[in-house]
Amino acid sequence: MENFEEDFESKTGNFLKEPLSLSDLIGTGCNFEISTNFEEDAAHKIFDELNLGSDEEEDDDNRRSSDELPDLVSPWLQPFAELKENMLQINPYLWKKVMKIGKESEPVVPFRNARVTLRYNAYWEGEGAPFDSSFLRGSSLTFYTGLGEVLEGLEAAVCTMHSGEQSQFVISYHLLFREMGCPPRIKPKADALFIIELLSYNLIGDIDADLQISAEDKTKFPVVIEKVKDIHLKGLDFFRQGLYRNASRAFEKAADMLKFCRLANEEEEEDQRNFLIKLFTNLAVCYIKVNLPSRTCIVCKEIRQLTNNKPSCKALFQEGRALLMLGEYKRARELLVKAQYMEPHNDDIGNELKILDTRYSRYKENERTIWTKAMGIIKSKDDDKKEANLNELEEEMLKLLQNFKDDETQKKLCIPAGFTTKEVDIIDNLAKRLELKLTLDPLHNGRYSVNKKKL
Repeated sequence: MENFEEDFESKTGNFLKEPLSLSDLIGTGCNFEISTNFEEDAAHKIFDELNLGSDEEEDDDNRRSSDELPDLVSPWLQPFAELKENMLQINPYLWKKVMKIGKESEPVVPFRNARVTLRYNAYWEGEGAPFDSSFLRGSSLTFYTGLGEVLEGLEAAVCTMHSGEQSQFVISYHLLFREMGCPPRIKPKADALFIIELLSYNLIGDIDADLQISAEDKTKFPVVIEKVKDIHLKGLDFFRQGLYRNASRAFEKAADMLKFCRLANEEEEEDQRNFLIKLFTNLAVCYIKVNLPSRTCIVCKEIRQLTNNKPSCKALFQEGRALLMLGEYKRARELLVKAQYMEPHNDDIGNELKILDTRYSRYKENERTIWTKAMGIIKSKDDDKKEANLNELEEEMLKLLQNFKDDETQKKLCIPAGFTTKEVDIIDNLAKRLELKLTLDPLHNGRYSVNKKKL
């Protein structure tokens, strides 16, 4: 198996929105603001069921435009003690009042392994203007629970919320800036009012969940499947962030763990089969994303075996896309047409068929033009011109092969019948010169084809 780059792709840390003056920092001090934008476009991507098949898709129904600002004036200018009387006390340092109910059918945000996206305003007691506001920055805040990335009180508050919920919290200084504060901006023992809108959260799993399995349990399905689910979740999180190679590694790891489990009964066999289909489908998408269509074809073959040659529409679609990338136009069309029959109103399938038709028409036109000229040279019977004809053939073939190499949409060039052994040798030498490979194709009646070498 081709090796991936070993280092994980990673995100950089937070940055200051404006640079600090070192002289001001040492002298009178200065205020600063941290940019908390976490590539919202990547964080909020919603994946079509056809493309990823994820059960953990985000919902943007409750997500408002960043231009839609709420009233930024504090809703409470009286002492927090009076406000607490109408709030639910969560613990000795946290009080809560729900302003808009979220998705109560779903669990609240877990304390670990969740990626949370929210917007908030924060106010000191008795002050009308917020001392911190994601709304004023025009962005949301995204962080991971359990890693201490935000104030303890803010994370504790969020971990009581459902997705889509809006709530007010009074948070004690014990969970904020402690007794000392940070004068003059933050007073000692300063409690705060936070108004939070939880846009969404996703479970992110754990890529190293397998390390928690003891040696004697590594093949026990009930133990392994739970860790596989954690790794699968981490793969989905990588995918949402556009880290497709990392996602591939996660799904590959989960599939390898699952394939070698000992199964005790038919129910475990069915659970294993269904989860493997999900993992292989996700892998098919990832391999397309990192331009490895041949691997997509391999995992689609696994899916066919698991489904008794009855793959889902999404699996047919991904295999068709892979074959299109490989230049297998006829087979790609067959699979995409089957997928379209299963989902006739799916725009993605229709668009892929249009791309296929455009590429295939261009390919056939180029092939017809070059081969017409090349075959015309071959059919010349004049012995005196034979050597000249071979030189002209070599020149035309060189143009053809160079065009084929430069066209990223073509992966295979089929050679028509009718060439002599000497002429095939010329084509072979030209292919080698351009770092291409001439092979005998048993699937096409023993005809030769030129293929691009794998990098």
